Amino acid sequence: MQSNKKILATRRTYNKLVANEMMEDFALRFTAKRARIWSYGRIANTALGIVSFLVLEAIGGAITLNFGFANSAWAILSVFFYRLFLSCFLLDCPSAITLQNMALILIY
Repeated sequence: MQSNKKILATRRTYNKLVANEMMEDFALRFTAKRARIWSYGRIANTALGIVSFLVLEAIGGAITLNFGFANSAWAILSVFFYRLFLSCFLLDCPSAITLQNMALILIY
């Protein structure tokens, strides 16, 4: 059975680009070799970061669904400022608090 449907010009152009194997690995060909070879440690660290992000998203979503957005926001802000207080006033943190220092405080 023969189809009489017309192929759009944009689809035809896309199919030509996809069929070209030179364009397919153009990005990898001009990427530095060091960037293409990852150690097991880097892969494990990336996987751990991905898993921890997803777990924190799930925990945050569960807290928000169980206790509501307003209560969750106040709880997260209170933990943030409590950790900021502990690190800056009890541990002799420098007086200049920057966004980078705040990010480090939350991580540790």
